[in-house]
Amino acid sequence: MKPLKKKRRRTSTRVTLEDVASRCNVSKATVSRVLNGRLNEFPVSEEMITRVKSAAEQLGYRPNRLARAIRNQRTHLIGLSFIHIDYDSLTKDQIAYENQVMGQFANIILSHPGFKEYDMVFHDRAESADHPLKESDFKPDLLDGMIYLTPSAHHREFLDIASTEFPIVLLGQVPGAELKIPCIDINNRKMACEAVEHLIATGRRRILMLIPEKLQHICCIQDRMSGYRDALDRHGLEQSDKLVRTVRCIPEHVSAFLNALRCLNEIDAIFCPSDELAALCIEPLKSMGRRIPEDIALMGFDDSPLSAISTPPISTVRRPVAEQAHMAIDLLLKILEKQIPYEPGFHEINTELILRDSTATTTVA
Repeated sequence: MKPLKKKRRRTSTRVTLEDVASRCNVSKATVSRVLNGRLNEFPVSEEMITRVKSAAEQLGYRPNRLARAIRNQRTHLIGLSFIHIDYDSLTKDQIAYENQVMGQFANIILSHPGFKEYDMVFHDRAESADHPLKESDFKPDLLDGMIYLTPSAHHREFLDIASTEFPIVLLGQVPGAELKIPCIDINNRKMACEAVEHLIATGRRRILMLIPEKLQHICCIQDRMSGYRDALDRHGLEQSDKLVRTVRCIPEHVSAFLNALRCLNEIDAIFCPSDELAALCIEPLKSMGRRIPEDIALMGFDDSPLSAISTPPISTVRRPVAEQAHMAIDLLLKILEKQIPYEPGFHEINTELILRDSTATTTVA
C-alpha cells in the first residue's frame, strides 16, 4: 500500500480565491466569477456578490495577474514607446524638459479611469539607420497594445507590426500612417504655417528656420519645416537653403553658429520648431547687439514652460500634451475592451498660437 502524500504546506501569505471562498462558504468558481466580472456565465445573487466582494476586501485579496494572463491570454500591460534619448548630449534644461514630457504622458495615462485594470511598460526604442526594428523589439508577446511617440521618418516598421491582435495608437504623424493605424496629433504643418504667417504679418520678410540637428529626422519637425515653406510660398517670399539651417541644441553651438552666420544682418526673424532652441538663441543675439523683437523676432514651438519664463517670453505654438495623451489612451482602451473596432484614421487635436513679447509687431518700412 502506497503511503499517503503529505499535503504541501502553504508558504505564501498571499490571499487566494480559496481563502475568499472559505470565508463565504461558497465554491472557488463562484468567487472567481464575482471578482473577475464573469457574472453572465452563471446567475449569482446580489447578496452573494456583496458578500464575496466584502470578504475579498477584508482579507486583502489581490488578483493573481500571472494566472489571469494565462487564462485570458492577455497581460493587461500597455507599452508607452519613446525614441531612445542620449542624455549625455543634452543640456540640463533639455533633460528636464524631456523628463517632464515623459512624466506628463505617463501621469495622464495612469490617471485615466479605465487604466486601473492595466499597468504601463516604458518601451525605450533604440533606432539605428543600419538596423531596422524587428517585431520582437516591440514585445507583442508581452504587451496587449502600445502608444507610440516621437515617430521618425526612417523607422516605419511599427506600421507593419500593428494589428487587431497588437493595436498601436500613434501619438504623432508619419506620412500615410493614418491609412494603416489611428494617429493623434495637432496639425504640425498647418500650425507652423500659421506661426510663420504671424511673423510675416508683423513685417518680417527674411525668416531663418533653425532646426535642432538631432531632431531633424523626426516627422513632426519635417512637417513644421513644410509649414514654414508653405507660409513663404503663400506670400511670395524667397526661399533659400541658407535660410534653413541645422544646429546642435547646445548653448555654445548655437552661439558659435549665430556668430558665424554671414547672412544674420539680412535676417529679421527666426522660427525654431522647438522652444528649447528658440530660448538658446536669446543670449547670443543680445550679446551681438540684436534686440528682440525690434531687430529679430523669435518664434518657437510646443509652449514648453521655458518659453514663458525666458526674457523676453517666446511666442510659440501650444502643444496640448494632456489632450493628446488622454485621447490616445482612451482610444486604445476602448479598442482593447472591444468597445470600438481597431481602425485607421487621423484624429486632429485643435491648438493655437501663443503670442508673447518675442514677436511684438514692428512697422513695415
